[in-house]
Amino acid sequence: MARHVSAVIPLLLAAMLLTSCSPGGTTPPPADTTAATGTASPGGTATGTPTATETVAPTTTAPEPPPTTLKAAVPAPADKVAANRASLYCPKGATAGCRSYADMAGYFDNLLAVITPLFDEKYGTVSRPAAFYYVTAGLTGPTACLQDDETPDPYTSTDLSYCSVDRAVYTGQDALWVLYNGVGFAAPAVAYAHEWGHHVQTFMQVPEPETPEEHAVLEKQADCIAGAWAQHAAQTGKLNYPADLGDLNAVMAAVAPPDAGEVAIPVAERVAAFQLGYTGGLPGCNSFTPETPILAG
Repeated sequence: MARHVSAVIPLLLAAMLLTSCSPGGTTPPPADTTAATGTASPGGTATGTPTATETVAPTTTAPEPPPTTLKAAVPAPADKVAANRASLYCPKGATAGCRSYADMAGYFDNLLAVITPLFDEKYGTVSRPAAFYYVTAGLTGPTACLQDDETPDPYTSTDLSYCSVDRAVYTGQDALWVLYNGVGFAAPAVAYAHEWGHHVQTFMQVPEPETPEEHAVLEKQADCIAGAWAQHAAQTGKLNYPADLGDLNAVMAAVAPPDAGEVAIPVAERVAAFQLGYTGGLPGCNSFTPETPILAG
């Protein structure tokens, strides 16, 4: 099961660019930004020959092209996370001490470090996703999952999604930025815990959904798992609940919104699922799939 936020990210990103600047003064590029090209071919000569009356523009260094391979991330050490805690839960619109768009990769390493302890404790490190990929702006390629037309489901920088075939989580630079700078507080952490929840469903062999109703059940169970992460993070001092979450309705509306053609789950139901996980932990999330519990207890 692949989960994407790409259906709404471009609209959110466009709105942010019109209303706010990024912390540190770095403004993210448009979604269709590509490496700039001049009139000269790489390693060759300029096209056309200047006449005697023409002037040749001074040579400038072209921007570096986007990367061509995915970056696999690893959780940051605990001491590094403690030193960067304030920038993990940056309030919407804040700038002091917050990360910039260009620093989302470094932020992501720290984000992973606050997500993994619950799942390592309950399932062991061998049950982690196969890879945590950071997708830089401009980078795209196929995942192992298929779309409805049987073509590979692509990863892009506007996605925060999990693919159940390769068991990898794909985290786009733009997706992180929209959550971090557009929603703020712990929205990216909740979103990532939600996607890890889909991974839990995969290795605990929860059946793939076949109807919209079954799809809604699994989405709400992933919300519940995110709530269980919040409980664990609060108990271990990695989250100040509820202050770090801010407006929970806004957070849950921004986390894993429906793809095109999917029916949106009412935010109130998603908030209730999150709160069930926060109060009951992972065992409380068994109620969504009682025939296939995700954790005994």
